Amino acid sequence: MTPIAYIVFATLTGCGWATADQAEPDRPIPSANATRVEVMVLEKSDATLELGLPGEIGGHRDAMLAAANGGYVEKVLVGRGTEVKKGQTLIRVDASLYSAQLEQAEAQLEQADAELQRALTLGDLGSQSALDAARTRARVAKANASQARARLSRALVKAPFDGTIADIMVEPGEAAAPGSPVARLVILDPVTVILSVADRDVVALQPGIPVRVSTAASSNQYDGEISHVAPAADVRTRTFPVEVSVANPDHALLPGMIARVEVALQLADDAVVIPQDWLVTRRDRRGVFVEDDGFARWQDVDLGDVIHDDVVVTSGISVGDRVITTGQQDLVEGDPLLVAREGRCCSAGRPVYGE
Repeated sequence: MTPIAYIVFATLTGCGWATADQAEPDRPIPSANATRVEVMVLEKSDATLELGLPGEIGGHRDAMLAAANGGYVEKVLVGRGTEVKKGQTLIRVDASLYSAQLEQAEAQLEQADAELQRALTLGDLGSQSALDAARTRARVAKANASQARARLSRALVKAPFDGTIADIMVEPGEAAAPGSPVARLVILDPVTVILSVADRDVVALQPGIPVRVSTAASSNQYDGEISHVAPAADVRTRTFPVEVSVANPDHALLPGMIARVEVALQLADDAVVIPQDWLVTRRDRRGVFVEDDGFARWQDVDLGDVIHDDVVVTSGISVGDRVITTGQQDLVEGDPLLVAREGRCCSAGRPVYGE
């Protein structure tokens, strides 16, 4: 080595430059083929499903009452807002006409019964054909009387349950078409809020779950509970109708109002919850990749409840595991890794970096 070369070498060495033999033995040297990934260190968190859904308020029962036979509206016995009892007559539609027809049918029945009794009294003195004819006339007269009685009953529009008259669609003197609505009867305490829930959320809902209900018309909040979850989706909206029952003793909640329903459902305590897009799906397996000493390791997982875009992991990974969250879809077992960023999961359902 020339003197000049020796001086340069000594100077560089003294400034901290090291040869390959002097490299720090504990610092891992990333492979040139390593995959750049991000990882999350798992922590326990609460699995809470929180939903805020709009809905429409309706009566607990809501019936459009009709005049089955149609005809002349003789009398309207109630008005809008009237509280009525089950079986109470609300409107009379051609009741006088059907009452007269019933009287006629009952008179014909009495006459037919009397003729049948005379035929029976004759015994062997009367013919069998005359007796059979009397019996037939009595049966026909009885059927006509029953038919007239049913028509009169349907001419009287009655309340099918206790409730409040929400609307009256006819006035005395009008002619109501057969089957046309003449009154609307609702139950206002309790009321029912109808929700449309997406398929990813409806699986966690069931009757009896408590909710909070609010409206723009009032600053009050009302306690309610889920009363029904539809077993099938609406074919038009592809959402599931869910009914919420709310006590309404002061009638502050009225049919047609828009309400907001808040659901907070604790699905699990101290659970492992991860975003669904961290999962890797193979043909017959589902799992995640975990960073293990700089290499990718596959881990099968079992899943529980779905919480929006997250899912509860019931087994397969645990607190402290370093789950790969970016670049995992193209990994295979044993791939070398270059960790570009690291965080922890999850705080309020969100990954946290740099803390």
